[in-house]
Amino acid sequence: MNPSGRNPYDPAVRSFAADLLGYLRLPGGTMPSGFTYGLFDLWSKADEDNRALITTGWPFVAFVLSAHEEDGEAGLRRLVED
Repeated sequence: MNPSGRNPYDPAVRSFAADLLGYLRLPGGTMPSGFTYGLFDLWSKADEDNRALITTGWPFVAFVLSAHEEDGEAGLRRLVED
């Protein structure tokens, strides 16, 4: 947690992290829009070149998905928590 007690992440990052929790059907998640759901689904199928395209177009989504790949649910919770 940030020593100031405030989450340092952009609200959009926090929102996408909550959406990914919902997409994964984990407690505390929110259901993503159809488009965001599709991006999450595409990421799981994409090769390195196509992940680079997603990262270019939707960097916050890619950041959240990468955090999940690196640290699992705990990585997402760190992004969401207050």
